[in-house]
Amino acid sequence: MNLMRLLQAVRNQAARIASRLEDSDLFTNMGDRGTFREGIVSSFLRPFLPECYGLSSGEVFSADGMQSAQIDIVLYDAMFSTALFRDTEKMLFPAESVFGSIEVKSRLDGPELRTAIDNIASLKRLPRAGSDMLDLLPFLHLDVGRGLACDPARRNPYLGYIFGYNGVSPESVVGELNQKLAANPAARQELPDFVFVARPGYIVARMHSVNGQAQVQGPGKEFTGYVHIMTGEDTLALFYIGLNVCLGQVRLRSVNFLSLWEELFGQVIERARIRS
Repeated sequence: MNLMRLLQAVRNQAARIASRLEDSDLFTNMGDRGTFREGIVSSFLRPFLPECYGLSSGEVFSADGMQSAQIDIVLYDAMFSTALFRDTEKMLFPAESVFGSIEVKSRLDGPELRTAIDNIASLKRLPRAGSDMLDLLPFLHLDVGRGLACDPARRNPYLGYIFGYNGVSPESVVGELNQKLAANPAARQELPDFVFVARPGYIVARMHSVNGQAQVQGPGKEFTGYVHIMTGEDTLALFYIGLNVCLGQVRLRSVNFLSLWEELFGQVIERARIRS
């Protein structure tokens, strides 16, 4: 019963957001409309996401100096991990602090889809140390004794979502993604995990055949291609629920501050030695 109440609350909120989407069509300037709609997504997600998940716009960087493109919505660890310039509209995030990204498009046409794909890839290709099931918190890793083992599967893939308010046909989105997958299968994990389009209402998801049956695959999992599912008025609710499912499976590791301390302290000692 409690789960049904949660689902009904999400559906009610989704209906309110859908109404505001109609209002956003009154804007004639596409930049204003885009900003207005990004705010709708944030206002839809924020009330239903735990406070430990931060939502902001910005760029992500890795320890080796690589940097992502500008991300519409960065999903980051707001409780334990590091984020720079928290008091500004645009923030900078170490790769270790980030769960993933959401690219928001007023109208998901071909060029906008390709831009969103490229932005997600710019994040997903940033290197960071992998986590596993023994990473209980970003700064707390459980060490096991001899003779004990754990599942070594990586637990911190980047999430990559695309959300469109209006969009081209689902067949077009599937075709674009499967074409990119075929062109460079080695980079398959840099492609988006899900595409949600509110109107006309569909999801594009990664699929993999298991024992002859096609199953939706989440971030970091093996997959063979993309398919679409018409989801109608439940698209926004599924967007929220699916995001929570994926976030709940990610375990982050904190920035290696000990390594930074040792490097910086070594430089300070060296400078002192030279001056003396």
